[in-house]
Amino acid sequence: MPPHRLIVAIGFQVVGWVVGLPSFLLALALGAGAIMVGSGPKPQTAHYLSATHYGIAGLLTNAATWVAGVLAVVNEFAAWVLWVLTVLAFVVTVVAFGVWLVGRGLGAAAAWARVLAALMIAALAGVGLLVISLLTTKAALVDATGLAACGYGLWVLGWRFKPPRIEESAAS
Repeated sequence: MPPHRLIVAIGFQVVGWVVGLPSFLLALALGAGAIMVGSGPKPQTAHYLSATHYGIAGLLTNAATWVAGVLAVVNEFAAWVLWVLTVLAFVVTVVAFGVWLVGRGLGAAAAWARVLAALMIAALAGVGLLVISLLTTKAALVDATGLAACGYGLWVLGWRFKPPRIEESAAS
């Protein structure tokens, strides 16, 4: 059975991959979408036609020009939203990479990783405690399972954190 520290370290590394890889791919897809939406055709500035001179054709042209302008604004807003979502997905990727690095540090019994992991788990447990008060009975059971995992992680980092033994380090 692996030491408890390595179980928590592997958990951090798995979470880093499970969150980081999809968020990275999402950032790439959203960025490509933002580029495609932002590089769409821009409406041409057209002069409004006199309805008295051009009749129904002038009215239809004016209406089409107005609709094209509204759609251009919607297009620009969509491109802006896609860029914001791209940045958020990239931030999640960077945070997931940090979680993975903390897992690697825990595997090597680094003191900095122990402190960061404890802070991350404590923050997650705090959010879990807040959420459990808002959930129904069945959903609270799922959150309680997550809180139990947080408790296990804090127990390992607080009391069961052992540096690797000499023979364990030599085998690596």
